[in-house]
Amino acid sequence: MVKWINAVAGLTLAIVPPLIARQTGQTELHETISAAEIGDAIRELPTQSWEHSLEVFYKNPEEATKLLIAELGPIERGRYPGGTHPQAVWIVRALRSLTGLDFTATTRARLSDDEAHFLRASRRGEVEFFGTWMSRDSDWIAPKDAQVAIIKKWREWYARHGHTYCYVNDRDLDDWYF
Repeated sequence: MVKWINAVAGLTLAIVPPLIARQTGQTELHETISAAEIGDAIRELPTQSWEHSLEVFYKNPEEATKLLIAELGPIERGRYPGGTHPQAVWIVRALRSLTGLDFTATTRARLSDDEAHFLRASRRGEVEFFGTWMSRDSDWIAPKDAQVAIIKKWREWYARHGHTYCYVNDRDLDDWYF
């Protein structure tokens, strides 16, 4: 009887963690990927291989998040036409996909009506890092002061929560692309 109970317990411990990982979108713990591989995947983000990059990030989301945040820097404000998504936009998309989070910040800049709309300006003057005009697949980039504040929020979040966070590895493009 004891052998049977031990066998069932052992089998349960062997099957349940991978099953839970597949159901939650998380990778198995024994999968490892190097910082160099993650760095290569970050550099490939703006190309057509962004799906491959995300799969690399999902194998080690904590390290990928750390490296993505380290690469994130402010870029020129304005509208980027369809097909010319800046690297910083792809980094924020990857961070959204990994974490399910997004940050906003206030800006002192005067926004055009289009900027206010696509950056989802709140009554408090908070905007997103970027906003995408879906039908044109073009991006509106926030003013620099908001970008800097959002980058700071990502860094602070990672310092406080990045090592213990339950990464979501969200593969649903509609949740993080726009």
